[in-house]
Amino acid sequence: MKYPLMFIQTNNLRISLLLLLTLLLMPPIVNATKGGVYIELFKLQPVEKKIDSYKIRTYKVQANIKYQLSDYLQEALLNGVTLKANLEFYYYQPDNWFWNKKELLAKIHFQLKYHPLSRHYLLSRNDTDEHWNFGNLPATLRQMGEIRNYKLPQLEPRSKDDNHYVVAIASFEPASIDLPLRLQSLLSDEYSLVSTEAQWQLP
Repeated sequence: MKYPLMFIQTNNLRISLLLLLTLLLMPPIVNATKGGVYIELFKLQPVEKKIDSYKIRTYKVQANIKYQLSDYLQEALLNGVTLKANLEFYYYQPDNWFWNKKELLAKIHFQLKYHPLSRHYLLSRNDTDEHWNFGNLPATLRQMGEIRNYKLPQLEPRSKDDNHYVVAIASFEPASIDLPLRLQSLLSDEYSLVSTEAQWQLP
C-alpha cells in the first residue's frame, strides 16, 4: 500500500512544479489601452441677452474634452506620426416628416506632434493660430481639451415653437495613415477615436 501512495504524491508534486514553471515562463499580461474621447462638459452661453430667448442667434461654447490615447496612437506619435483632433459643431433642426436637418456650424482643428530631440509635444490650433509646447503628454491633452468662449457663427432665425439644438462631436486620429491601416481603421477604434454626441438644446 505504501508504494502506490508514494507514486501519487510524487505525481502531484511533479504536476505542481510543472504548473509553477509554466506560470514563471509565461510573458506578463499587459492590458492594452484602447483609448477614447469623452466630452465631459458642453454648454452654450448667449453672446447678447434679449427678452425673447428664441431670438438669440449668437452663442459662445464652453467645453471640456478628455482625450485618452490608444497604445497604437501613442506609439505612432512617439515615432513621428502627426495626430489631429477635430471638434465639430452641428446645428440640428428637427423635422417631423423625414429626418432632422443637420448643418455643420464650425470646426476646431488641433495638430499634435512629438519632437524627439527636445522631448516636447508640439500642439497647434487652426482657428486661433496658437502654438504650444509641453514637456509631457497629459498637459498637452488638457490644453487641447479646454475650449473657452469659442464664438459660433450666427444661427438661422427660429420661431418660438422651434425645438433646435447644437451638437458637439470630437475625434482624434493620425493626420494621414497608409491604405492598409486606413481599411483597418474602419473596423477598429484603435486607429480613430470618436466621442459620442453632446447636445445643447436652445432655449
